[in-house]
Amino acid sequence: MASRVMAGFVGIGGIGAVRSKATMCSADNISFQNIGLGSVLLSWPASGSRAYRVAYKSDSNPASFRTVTRSSVILKGLSPGSSYDMSISELDSKKLLSRASFTTMSAETPESAGAESEKQAEDLPLTELSRLEIRAGTVVQCKKHPEADTLYVETIDVGEQEPRTIVSGLVKFLSEEELTGRRVVVLCNLKPRTMRGIISQGMLLCASNADHSEVDPLSPPEECGNGELITFDGHKSAPIDPGNRATKAFDRVADDLSTNEDGIAQYQDAAFKTPFGPCYSPRKLVGGVS
Repeated sequence: MASRVMAGFVGIGGIGAVRSKATMCSADNISFQNIGLGSVLLSWPASGSRAYRVAYKSDSNPASFRTVTRSSVILKGLSPGSSYDMSISELDSKKLLSRASFTTMSAETPESAGAESEKQAEDLPLTELSRLEIRAGTVVQCKKHPEADTLYVETIDVGEQEPRTIVSGLVKFLSEEELTGRRVVVLCNLKPRTMRGIISQGMLLCASNADHSEVDPLSPPEECGNGELITFDGHKSAPIDPGNRATKAFDRVADDLSTNEDGIAQYQDAAFKTPFGPCYSPRKLVGGVS
């Protein structure tokens, strides 16, 4: 039977070294991080599989399953202070890659999730940028819009129970094959829009050069799980619900979104930040982000 630790992972056959926020299991090589009450980030070495099946359950909760196309996942809505058994398998072959257990952060032990960092974050100013919900994701499927030759309809995993549908005008810049499976950065709380009969639930953030002849969707770091919230130094992170107010917030900051000479995405001088590094333009385009 797998052993358990509060702030980390212990795999079958061995104990990993426990750290305050993230632990690497020496047996199964799984990274586990409490990222909030009832939320954890799991990541593991890629096996070459096109997709993975993550199964998890606790004594008080029935088995749940997630299918992901990357070797990482954010699990949300977990019971605080509860122990979970989990397994990771290749989706196609059903080959079991690892099995282990973890314990979620308890409401009574906020220090295990970095209470000091959270307190510092609370002291940051609330800005228009604070209101935006920008998350890492993966394009699961991409196809031409049936009613518009210049638009794609993308299915994007941003770590939620169901993937989002987003309509983007990227046909002349990337092929369907180039977009499918690509890591992307998604603005999630714009007011949903109907675009030629299909509701778009957000926007892919893309870099472009000065004359907009080249467009490159931003990417998060490879290790970053789908659903990871992008933050900005000097700004409190306080996303609001999708709607007109969030759209207005984006309009007010849009002119100051850009990529620098290294392709790093930024708001003024603050990078699009994740626990694994900044988001970036893979082609290192220098210009605006929209």
